[in-house]
Amino acid sequence: MANNSASSPDDPNALFAGATAQYDNGRLAEAEALCRRTLGVLPGHAWALNLLGVIHCRTGRSDQGVRLIAQALSLAPDEASFYNNFGTGLTGLGRHVDAVTAFRRALELDPDSASAHNNIAAPLKAMGKLEEAADHYQNAVRLRPEFGEGWANLANVLLDMGHVQQASTSAERAVREAPGYAVAHNNLGTVRHRQGRYAEAEAAFRRAIELDADNTDALCNLGEILKESGRARDAMAFYRRAHDLAPGELAKDSNRLYAMCAVEGADPAEIGAEHKAWGAHARPSNISGPDFSGRDRDPDRRLRVGYVSSDLRRHSVAYFLEPILEHHDKRAFEVFAYANMAGCDEVTERLRGHADHWRGVFGLSDAELASQVALDGIDILIDLAGHTRGNRLGAFARKPSPVQVSYLGYPATTGLKEIDGRITDAWADPPGMTEAFHAERLMRLEHGFLCYRPSEDAPPPEPPPSLSAGHVTFGSFNNLAKLTPATVATWAEILKAVPGSRLRLKAKALGDEATCSRVQADFATHGIDAGRLDLLAWITASHPLAAYHGVDIALDTFPYHGTTTTMEALWTGVPVVTLAGGWHASRVGVSILARAGLDEMVAANPADYVKIASSLAAKPDLLVELRATVRGMIVRAGMTDGVRFTAEFEAALRRLWRDWAAAGG
Repeated sequence: MANNSASSPDDPNALFAGATAQYDNGRLAEAEALCRRTLGVLPGHAWALNLLGVIHCRTGRSDQGVRLIAQALSLAPDEASFYNNFGTGLTGLGRHVDAVTAFRRALELDPDSASAHNNIAAPLKAMGKLEEAADHYQNAVRLRPEFGEGWANLANVLLDMGHVQQASTSAERAVREAPGYAVAHNNLGTVRHRQGRYAEAEAAFRRAIELDADNTDALCNLGEILKESGRARDAMAFYRRAHDLAPGELAKDSNRLYAMCAVEGADPAEIGAEHKAWGAHARPSNISGPDFSGRDRDPDRRLRVGYVSSDLRRHSVAYFLEPILEHHDKRAFEVFAYANMAGCDEVTERLRGHADHWRGVFGLSDAELASQVALDGIDILIDLAGHTRGNRLGAFARKPSPVQVSYLGYPATTGLKEIDGRITDAWADPPGMTEAFHAERLMRLEHGFLCYRPSEDAPPPEPPPSLSAGHVTFGSFNNLAKLTPATVATWAEILKAVPGSRLRLKAKALGDEATCSRVQADFATHGIDAGRLDLLAWITASHPLAAYHGVDIALDTFPYHGTTTTMEALWTGVPVVTLAGGWHASRVGVSILARAGLDEMVAANPADYVKIASSLAAKPDLLVELRATVRGMIVRAGMTDGVRFTAEFEAALRRLWRDWAAAGG
């Protein structure tokens, strides 16, 4: 007897049940085929339209996917899960405002949907609405305490808000609830990185990669950890792997380009070529060229100048930017600041006071930032980040301003032909030496490309510590990313040449025991006992510059020189020895020391570097004299003269503007 209850091969519900089963098992192609068969039998099957839309979104066809889900919603306008999926598809398209609207409707229909709370937080976070995003993530994990993905996302947004301990607790919970979820381990690593627990961060990132070998976030983050703990060359393999997996993710690839600047033996021509290759793909192909036909080209009119940075806060960039913002001629320049950061501090407030207009752009897409710049009518847009974290080069690639400039925050070219000029000087970029490494025109300031604003509460210089200690102490407070094997070997030779001398290093990564052990081992291979090394993490108990009171002679890193560290050392009276190289990153020390009148501290090769440092150590009277006079040399050289520097800086901007105006745009 036939079974009358058996499903027909053309039963849409049976076909859809099969599609759902295939989808749940990860067989998306099979699920898609069954959805299409379902719709062939019953075109108005809302659930099949919804699932087909979800599959499209998951397989790189989000435009079609959201249209399919919208069709499903027209048939079932009160189905919360459809709105949830619709919002997810819109998020993937970068349509954050529309996505939030869809998720809000999902939550109106189903307030207890942990999934919708988790999903709405993503576009809110992207829009810079961190507190609202955090509230939704907290709702998600309240409703589903075992929701590992929700805990991982909560950790991420709490970290962005600066709530590091709460982020740590959430990240640990995420790993407990979802031990096989790669993103949870990646986010735990990010928290540990922020905490300075480098060994634990490295382990977390490696675990994420074990779980998902193609996780580009974890690959890039592991690269960052290796770079910052002095293993830039090892980091390159992970950056390259991330690049190969996602060549279109230009923001992540910036990490690779920045790391190249610290790799020992890297060819400046290759570094320039890699940056230019990045720049060649940065401009979206679907946007038309800039149209500034209506712009007033008067060469002498008041210009609108905009500064774009994620470091308008207590950061090294602020030491050199504030003199410009403070002393701009407001009759000739109207100043806009585009702050790409979530929080602020007292330095932020001080900088805000120097700007005519302040725009918080954290959470804006590159297209939205470019639109804001165009709306503001900016004549000259200045990038202060290069390829460092938080950069907005994607907005610059859209050419929202007639004249665009790179300055201050990066030691190499941006690679963007859309950026017209790079502010430098003839010491850092000698004419004829480095032009080929840049996509930008080099604008050399006659009196140097930096102006330093020392902390008002900076402690005064003290006598050299060797007078009381009985031995000379060398020191370097640069990021360990700049501590190359050649630098270690050269510093070891200096310690050998000066009996009883010690080396003091200070860096965030040195708060990690495993990193300290690695540094000690690196020096041990050159015969330097760990007892001769003073390894310090960031100092919070006293003024940061007070650590220089324990240093007789500062040693600059190479090939990537220090900038702020060199100025801070000199401001406390500590002489700095540097090694001149063949491109900007390895010549910043040359620029600073030459301007200060300390040319004799610039070495031409490693042997000369050792000779200068050891010779200086043998002259205690000279060390005493330098301690008392270097700060005055800095001042007399005009290196803290914001009025003079800004006038020269403005003249360079005006030249770029006149050249653009004369060329007819």
